[in-house]
Formats: sequence, structure tokens, C-alpha cells
Amino acid sequence: MKQSLAAIAVSGALFAAGCAVSGAGPETAARRDASPRPPAEGVVLGALANAALPKGACGMVLWSLDEEKPAPVFRYLSGKAGEIFVDGKPVALERVDANGASAYGVFENQTFRSESGLKVDVAVHFSLGFDGGNYLERGLVTVETGDGWRTVAPSAGLAGCRSK
Repeated sequence: MKQSLAAIAVSGALFAAGCAVSGAGPETAARRDASPRPPAEGVVLGALANAALPKGACGMVLWSLDEEKPAPVFRYLSGKAGEIFVDGKPVALERVDANGASAYGVFENQTFRSESGLKVDVAVHFSLGFDGGNYLERGLVTVETGDGWRTVAPSAGLAGCRSK
């Protein structure tokens, strides 16, 4: 019985210490559990089903820099729409701001928004050129939900025009 009481006392002390460090008591923890939360991974980016530029179109495609399995995560067709795959579904994006160096209708810094309030910031640096395009390096795709959850994904890709 003494060991059981000691174990309970130690468990209670550890719980109280954890609450003191985090600033959360049982009441705060209960409120936090009731608040809406994203999946454990935050905003989850997925691979686009079709990342190719259509014939005759200009734009950009960015791939994640996941060393195990790079995947196309963002596409923008110049003068049209952007596209990203978030939390298991494709999301259409409208470009609302752009600045910096540009080529092929693509800028180094671009901001996109979806109808649902998703904000996507894309920042890239133009690199080596090739016939009909440029490599894009040191890219970041930042996705932010309307309630403030954010994911930042390093990326690299291409900007250019596909011949007809």
C-alpha cells in the first residue's frame, strides 16, 4: 500500500510540475482539447496528379525537396490559376500579388489565395536558363489556413513555356 501511495504521489507531482512548466492546468488542457486543431502533421501537402505544363502554356512547377520521394506540390499557369494539393484535395488558387524578377509570367515572389481563404506564398530564385525556361532554386512554398495554421516546404522547380 505504501508503494501505491508513493507512486500516486510521484505521478501527481509530475503532473503538477508539467502543468506549471507549460502554464496549463486541467481547466486549460480541457479548453485546448475542445478547440479545433489540424491533423497531427499540420497542413499536409500532397503530390499534384498532373504537374505538366499544357502545350503552348507558360508557367512554373515546383517539387518538394523530400530526399526520399520528391513530388510536384505546386503549379502555376501564367495568366491563369495556381494549383496545390492540400489535406487530400486539389485547391485552385488565384494570384493576388507578385514582385521581384520575372520571366515566363512567373515572379520570384508571388502570393495566391483560394476561395476558401487558403493563402499560399511562393518564393523562388531564378537559376540557370535552358531553351524555353529557367531552373528555380532555393524555393519556399508557405501554405497558411484561414485559422492561422502554416506549413513551409522547401522546393525547387522550373519556369518556362512548353512549345505547341
